[in-house]
Amino acid sequence: MKTLLLVLLLAGVCSGNELLGYLEDWVNVKWWDNNIPGNCLMGCFEPQPYITSLKPYSSVNYGFTFLTENPTPSQVSCSNAPNGTSGGASGPCPVWDGKAIYLAAASKNGAAAITPSTSAATPGIVSIAESSRMAKMHPDGPKRFKISLGGWSDFARVGNVQNARSIAKLMGKLVLWTFADGVDLDFEHLTPFATINGDDEFAAYNALVAALREELDTNVKPQWSSFAATRKQQLQAEYNALQPWQQADMKPYYQTNMNFMDEVGKNGPDHLEVSWTTRFNAFLPAGNPWNYLLPGSPRPNQTFATDNEGAKIWPQSGASFDTANIMAYDAGTPAGALQLNFTTIMNNFVTYGKVPKEKINIGFEPGEQAAGGVWEGMAADKEIATYAKQNGFLGAFVWSVNPSPTTNPNGTKLAPELAANLNNIIKPTWRWGPAPVYTKCDPTTGNWPGL
Repeated sequence: MKTLLLVLLLAGVCSGNELLGYLEDWVNVKWWDNNIPGNCLMGCFEPQPYITSLKPYSSVNYGFTFLTENPTPSQVSCSNAPNGTSGGASGPCPVWDGKAIYLAAASKNGAAAITPSTSAATPGIVSIAESSRMAKMHPDGPKRFKISLGGWSDFARVGNVQNARSIAKLMGKLVLWTFADGVDLDFEHLTPFATINGDDEFAAYNALVAALREELDTNVKPQWSSFAATRKQQLQAEYNALQPWQQADMKPYYQTNMNFMDEVGKNGPDHLEVSWTTRFNAFLPAGNPWNYLLPGSPRPNQTFATDNEGAKIWPQSGASFDTANIMAYDAGTPAGALQLNFTTIMNNFVTYGKVPKEKINIGFEPGEQAAGGVWEGMAADKEIATYAKQNGFLGAFVWSVNPSPTTNPNGTKLAPELAANLNNIIKPTWRWGPAPVYTKCDPTTGNWPGL
């Protein structure tokens, strides 16, 4: 049995079930702290609500990092594409600038999380690394932690294969600096990008997936433990350079992280994951584009441009992906909110996409939804999660772990309730082999116990 487990781990094959949550890195954060390097310019999660919110999950995705210099959540189309709309809903969709991976608009101080020349922790690195550390040191045991690249607000294109390779290098570097467990690719505008003259966005995206898989496996993993030792030395040098009064104030941060680096090095790297987040219509049967609608659902007059988008991705990149996350929400249309048949959607991925069940997470968004979507309700989500568990699917995910009380007041209450219910149904475990062993942080401060 131990030999089989070792073989599966080396092959990157997971076991068990997952409950994944997406983090909104702009909710329940502090925007200034003199006692953390970088002063939380890119926001740092408030420890107690962050730790509490992670309780039901086995894994979380930190959203978002961007290719774009100017994240624009109100944009819906590309003004430089044939199908671009007019007015404020349309905007430029430029090729990535090649300069950095961003956490905010490039004009903001500290927005570049990682660049080709980064040799010291940026404010963005500190923010992500602290989130990663508290997930691994969670009082209930370690949670897997990945960095999401993309999201709706990212309207920058990969553009070409060379950019794809450069992005993979930078994301691998960011994973190493933050000791994250991999990268989630949440690219929501591939189809409109591909209509722009001279852009083969799907080829560039598939090249990114392949390059990222190679970067994580052949470059990041071998450096993991040695870089943890290097980071401890860097942290000690920074601490020694502080004035005595600063050392007193910043000791909890520095001592916590130096202790943590010892455990990172001792545990070594876990499997470094690459996940694909996509829509409910990524795979469809020929001649039946609405097979995923319930009988009473509205039916639009036009099909979606993104229908069967997965057929341009999975055949080329499926072997490099560990996980397929299905966004089965935000399904508003001019005809009304679609009523989705979740089991059909999941089986479309298996039947028409040839995606293994054990890689599929079905996604829910309780409460308010974008684009006029309507939540199907708690009872429905519990029933769907039970189906996933009983039929060999990986599990489920929730958008989001920490909804904004301003924009999603109902979601703020419902998301934790749904996550607790899903945890009871799915009973998630650590996906790859035995869980690593980390000291459990203080549930109030997030620091090493006693600091």
